[in-house]
Formats: sequence, structure tokens, C-alpha cells
Amino acid sequence: MLLKSGLLIFSAIIFSCGTIQNSSKTMETNKDAEIEAQKAEGEKMMAAGYLPGRIVYSDLADDCEYTIQLKDGEKDFYYVDPINLDQKFSTDEKTIWVKLTWLRRMNRCEKAAPVEITEIKDRAE
Repeated sequence: MLLKSGLLIFSAIIFSCGTIQNSSKTMETNKDAEIEAQKAEGEKMMAAGYLPGRIVYSDLADDCEYTIQLKDGEKDFYYVDPINLDQKFSTDEKTIWVKLTWLRRMNRCEKAAPVEITEIKDRAE
């Protein structure tokens, strides 16, 4: 009897380890597929003229309340001041896809140039 229960416990442990390893591999495969899908979506959006950006909130004096952080090369960033940012996108650290029109007018803050948003969409990241 002891031998049968020991064999059952050992078998259960072996089968559960195999299931954990398989689910771990499945999770890795799903993650890789998700990353590839995000890359493909990014390439498609950039080909359509969108720029990847991040909404940044500031409560400092003489600073724009909301700016959009855009990437300039591999490591550098620059900021733009959207004059027509919709309230639903007024969330700190929100990632977006955006099309902009540069404006020739006086800056409202030092760090960002004024722009008008022509199109904006949520970006999953």
C-alpha cells in the first residue's frame, strides 16, 4: 500500500512539473508573438505618418501643463506643446500615436514648441 501511494505522489509531481514547463514555454511564445505584433503595428503607424509619443504632465511654474515627449534618435527626446490636446488624452505617461502640424507662434513654455494635433490615437506599450 505504501508503495502504491508513493508511486502516485511521485507520478503526480512528475506530471505537474511537465505541465509547468509547457505552460512556461507557451507564455514565452505568447510574449514573443505579442512583441512582434507591437513592432508590426509600430512600423505600420510610422509608415502612415504617425509619431510615437508620451504625454507628460508638469505642475511647475512657467511650464506647459501637458507636453508630448517625442524621440529624437536612439537616446534623445524633445517636447512639443499641443495647443488642442483632448481631455481624454490628458493623462501623465499615456503613450500615444500622433500626427502634428508645427505652428509659427510664440512658445507658451521654454522646453516645448507649439504644435497642433491633427490626429491622435492610443498606443499600447
